[in-house]
Amino acid sequence: MISQATIPFEAPASSASPRSTLAQSPPAALLLAAVGLVVILVSMPRLAQWAAAGNQADAAQAAQVLGPLLSAAPAAHTLGTLMRSTAPLRHRFSDARPLGAGYLVEHHGYLLARAEGGVLFAWPLQSGRTGESAYAWTPDSGLLVHPNKDHRWTGKGQMPRPLDLELPTWRTAP
Repeated sequence: MISQATIPFEAPASSASPRSTLAQSPPAALLLAAVGLVVILVSMPRLAQWAAAGNQADAAQAAQVLGPLLSAAPAAHTLGTLMRSTAPLRHRFSDARPLGAGYLVEHHGYLLARAEGGVLFAWPLQSGRTGESAYAWTPDSGLLVHPNKDHRWTGKGQMPRPLDLELPTWRTAP
Protein backbone atom coordinates (compact mmCIF):
# COMPACT_ATOMS: atom_id res chain seq x y z
CA MET A 1 0.00 0.00 0.00
CA ILE A 2 1.16 3.47 -0.87
CA SER A 3 1.33 5.81 2.00
CA GLN A 4 0.68 9.46 1.68
CA ALA A 5 3.78 11.25 2.58
CA THR A 6 3.80 14.86 3.34
CA ILE A 7 6.08 16.72 1.01
CA PRO A 8 7.32 19.89 2.52
CA PHE A 9 6.37 22.84 0.33
CA GLU A 10 8.06 26.11 0.66
CA ALA A 11 6.35 29.09 -0.92
CA PRO A 12 8.58 31.51 -2.76
CA ALA A 13 9.44 34.66 -0.92
CA SER A 14 7.37 36.70 -3.35
CA SER A 15 4.45 35.50 -5.39
CA ALA A 16 5.10 38.19 -8.02
CA SER A 17 6.56 37.08 -11.30
CA PRO A 18 10.01 38.34 -12.31
CA ARG A 19 8.36 40.35 -15.09
CA SER A 20 6.07 42.30 -12.79
CA THR A 21 8.96 42.88 -10.40
CA LEU A 22 11.07 44.27 -13.25
CA ALA A 23 8.33 46.64 -14.35
CA GLN A 24 7.87 47.85 -10.79
CA SER A 25 11.47 48.89 -10.26
CA PRO A 26 11.85 52.63 -10.93
CA PRO A 27 14.90 52.42 -13.27
CA ALA A 28 13.28 49.70 -15.37
CA ALA A 29 10.00 51.60 -15.56
CA LEU A 30 11.86 54.73 -16.67
CA LEU A 31 13.72 52.74 -19.29
CA LEU A 32 10.48 51.25 -20.64
CA ALA A 33 8.87 54.70 -20.72
CA ALA A 34 11.88 56.16 -22.55
CA VAL A 35 11.83 53.38 -25.15
CA GLY A 36 8.09 53.88 -25.64
CA LEU A 37 8.58 57.63 -26.07
CA VAL A 38 11.32 57.12 -28.68
CA VAL A 39 9.10 54.71 -30.62
CA ILE A 40 6.26 57.26 -30.60
CA LEU A 41 8.52 60.16 -31.61
CA VAL A 42 10.00 58.18 -34.50
CA SER A 43 6.65 56.76 -35.66
CA MET A 44 4.49 59.90 -35.63
CA PRO A 45 6.22 61.79 -38.47
CA ARG A 46 6.25 58.64 -40.59
CA LEU A 47 2.55 58.10 -39.97
CA ALA A 48 1.85 61.73 -40.90
CA GLN A 49 3.85 61.35 -44.14
CA TRP A 50 1.99 58.14 -44.93
CA ALA A 51 -1.39 59.82 -44.33
CA ALA A 52 -0.45 62.84 -46.50
CA ALA A 53 0.68 60.52 -49.32
CA GLY A 54 -2.64 58.68 -49.07
CA ASN A 55 -4.52 62.00 -49.21
CA GLN A 56 -2.59 63.01 -52.33
CA ALA A 57 -3.37 59.71 -54.05
CA ASP A 58 -7.06 60.08 -53.14
CA ALA A 59 -7.11 63.65 -54.51
CA ALA A 60 -5.54 62.55 -57.80
CA GLN A 61 -8.06 59.71 -58.14
CA ALA A 62 -10.98 62.00 -57.27
CA ALA A 63 -9.90 64.52 -59.92
CA GLN A 64 -9.44 61.72 -62.46
CA VAL A 65 -12.93 60.32 -61.77
CA LEU A 66 -14.88 63.56 -61.27
CA GLY A 67 -13.15 65.76 -63.87
CA PRO A 68 -14.62 64.14 -66.99
CA LEU A 69 -18.05 63.81 -65.37
CA LEU A 70 -18.08 67.42 -64.22
CA SER A 71 -16.92 68.81 -67.56
CA ALA A 72 -19.82 67.00 -69.27
CA ALA A 73 -22.38 68.09 -66.65
CA PRO A 74 -24.47 71.25 -67.01
CA ALA A 75 -22.89 74.33 -65.43
CA ALA A 76 -25.66 74.40 -62.83
CA HIS A 77 -24.42 71.09 -61.37
CA THR A 78 -22.24 71.64 -58.34
CA LEU A 79 -19.50 69.24 -57.39
CA GLY A 80 -21.54 68.23 -54.34
CA THR A 81 -24.56 67.49 -56.55
CA LEU A 82 -22.45 65.39 -58.91
CA MET A 83 -20.94 63.35 -56.08
CA ARG A 84 -24.44 62.46 -54.89
CA SER A 85 -25.94 61.86 -58.35
CA THR A 86 -25.36 58.11 -58.68
CA ALA A 87 -25.02 55.23 -56.24
CA PRO A 88 -21.39 54.43 -57.23
CA LEU A 89 -20.33 58.07 -56.73
CA ARG A 90 -22.25 58.34 -53.45
CA HIS A 91 -20.49 55.21 -52.24
CA ARG A 92 -17.03 56.24 -53.45
CA PHE A 93 -17.29 59.74 -51.96
CA SER A 94 -19.44 58.90 -48.94
CA ASP A 95 -17.15 60.80 -46.59
CA ALA A 96 -16.79 63.90 -48.82
CA ARG A 97 -18.14 67.09 -47.26
CA PRO A 98 -19.72 69.72 -49.50
CA LEU A 99 -18.89 73.15 -48.10
CA GLY A 100 -21.31 76.02 -48.47
CA ALA A 101 -23.53 75.53 -51.51
CA GLY A 102 -21.56 72.48 -52.70
CA TYR A 103 -19.22 74.30 -55.09
CA LEU A 104 -16.33 73.40 -52.83
CA VAL A 105 -15.92 69.89 -51.41
CA GLU A 106 -13.52 68.54 -48.79
CA HIS A 107 -12.33 64.98 -49.32
CA HIS A 108 -9.50 63.30 -47.39
CA GLY A 109 -7.56 66.46 -46.55
CA TYR A 110 -8.04 68.05 -49.97
CA LEU A 111 -10.42 70.62 -51.36
CA LEU A 112 -11.99 70.08 -54.78
CA ALA A 113 -13.65 72.75 -56.89
CA ARG A 114 -14.92 73.25 -60.40
CA ALA A 115 -13.43 76.14 -62.35
CA GLU A 116 -14.12 77.79 -65.71
CA GLY A 117 -13.61 75.77 -68.87
CA GLY A 118 -14.50 72.39 -67.37
CA VAL A 119 -11.44 72.38 -65.10
CA LEU A 120 -11.50 70.58 -61.75
CA PHE A 121 -8.89 71.51 -59.14
CA ALA A 122 -7.83 69.55 -56.06
CA TRP A 123 -5.45 71.18 -53.56
CA PRO A 124 -4.50 70.52 -49.92
CA LEU A 125 -6.63 71.81 -47.08
CA GLN A 126 -3.40 72.45 -45.14
CA SER A 127 -0.43 72.27 -47.49
CA GLY A 128 2.45 70.36 -45.96
CA ARG A 129 0.20 68.70 -43.40
CA THR A 130 -2.71 67.07 -45.27
CA GLY A 131 -0.80 66.83 -48.56
CA GLU A 132 1.33 69.01 -50.78
CA SER A 133 0.74 68.50 -54.49
CA ALA A 134 -2.09 70.23 -56.33
CA TYR A 135 -4.05 68.54 -59.12
CA ALA A 136 -6.05 69.79 -62.07
CA TRP A 137 -8.15 67.88 -64.53
CA THR A 138 -8.73 69.65 -67.84
CA PRO A 139 -10.68 68.45 -70.90
CA ASP A 140 -7.61 69.07 -73.09
CA SER A 141 -4.80 67.67 -70.92
CA GLY A 142 -6.42 65.20 -68.55
CA LEU A 143 -4.88 64.98 -65.09
CA LEU A 144 -2.08 67.42 -64.27
CA VAL A 145 0.00 67.64 -61.10
CA HIS A 146 1.88 70.57 -59.54
CA PRO A 147 4.42 69.96 -56.73
CA ASN A 148 3.12 73.02 -54.79
CA LYS A 149 6.39 73.11 -52.81
CA ASP A 150 5.88 76.79 -52.03
CA HIS A 151 2.42 76.03 -50.55
CA ARG A 152 0.78 78.66 -52.78
CA TRP A 153 -2.47 76.67 -52.87
CA THR A 154 -3.71 75.75 -49.43
CA GLY A 155 -7.05 76.00 -47.72
CA LYS A 156 -10.26 77.70 -48.77
CA GLY A 157 -8.68 81.10 -49.37
CA GLN A 158 -5.94 80.02 -51.77
CA MET A 159 -7.60 78.10 -54.58
CA PRO A 160 -5.84 77.52 -57.91
CA ARG A 161 -7.30 79.36 -60.93
CA PRO A 162 -7.32 78.38 -64.61
CA LEU A 163 -4.71 81.09 -65.26
CA ASP A 164 -2.35 79.19 -62.91
CA LEU A 165 -2.30 76.30 -65.41
CA GLU A 166 0.07 78.40 -67.54
CA LEU A 167 2.83 77.90 -64.96
CA PRO A 168 5.58 75.65 -66.38
CA THR A 169 5.65 73.52 -63.21
CA TRP A 170 2.39 71.71 -64.04
CA ARG A 171 3.10 68.23 -65.42
CA THR A 172 0.97 65.45 -66.83
CA ALA A 173 0.26 63.06 -63.96
CA PRO A 174 1.71 59.57 -64.31
